[in-house]
Amino acid sequence: MNSSHRLRAVKEIFFCLLFTICCLLLIGCGGAQPQTVSAVNLRAIEYNQNAAKAMEKGDYEKALAYYMEALRVTRSIENTEGIAVNLINIAVLYQKKGKTSDAHEFVDIAFSMPDISNEIKSDAAYEKARIYLKEKNTAKAKEWVNKSLSVDKGLRAGSRWNLMGRISFAEGKYDEAAANTALNLNRENKQRAEESNSLRLMAEINAQKGLYPESRELYKKALEIDKELGDSKKIAMTLRGIGMLSLKQGHFQEAAIFYLRAYDVSSNAGDTEGALEALDSLSDAYQKSGDDKKAEEMMKKKVGLEKEKKK
Repeated sequence: MNSSHRLRAVKEIFFCLLFTICCLLLIGCGGAQPQTVSAVNLRAIEYNQNAAKAMEKGDYEKALAYYMEALRVTRSIENTEGIAVNLINIAVLYQKKGKTSDAHEFVDIAFSMPDISNEIKSDAAYEKARIYLKEKNTAKAKEWVNKSLSVDKGLRAGSRWNLMGRISFAEGKYDEAAANTALNLNRENKQRAEESNSLRLMAEINAQKGLYPESRELYKKALEIDKELGDSKKIAMTLRGIGMLSLKQGHFQEAAIFYLRAYDVSSNAGDTEGALEALDSLSDAYQKSGDDKKAEEMMKKKVGLEKEKKK
């Protein structure tokens, strides 16, 4: 499960909590006063929702501030599972910012907490594996993704197998078995976002093997799901993948078209990181096609966007 899918899962948790709150407000037996919900719980939900929105836009500093506030609020009422979820989300943010030692610290606290569900404990182990993968420590990454599976398979088992496939890919091993297991589990459990991740992984494996038509078909299937879910980050990611495939085949103009589409999606979604990646790839495609002027234009645009991001 990648960060965007994790955010979707977190949203589901908090929407469920919000639904429970609404139900409590409506319950009344024998003329008794209806139960009220503390402003503290509602504030924690609001902070998490704001953090998720900031995360989707790539504003990690703002997202971190919101998650820190959510953590403070959940600690003030000793909401154990809420504390664990926020610790994991903060670890995700630190990992994305490249601060892996801080990420380890927060996720370790979450994993060691007593009285949390196996599902959340499994999420903590999964995130630990992702941090190790970021550090290129594939042995430790495998150890922790296996811990995640041993703690709780459940509906998210496919995401764990996706990560297993990614770890093998990072080692230069193109593990089709892991990718196929992930795909089958995600389809069986109706995990559409993770199904898309499985298809992208299989597309990349096929591309590495030089099976370009097969790779393109897998990317197209992933793109259909991304659009169905309205996931801008994934749509842009898949378009960049098809652009990369075109680049490998020497179809530079076609690659540029896909990278432009990815840039358009990311920039309109407010995803600065995705836009920067697309511009970088665009510059490369133009340079390889012999259009140095356009390549330079894309790099200038990238520099300008990076300056704007720092403001």
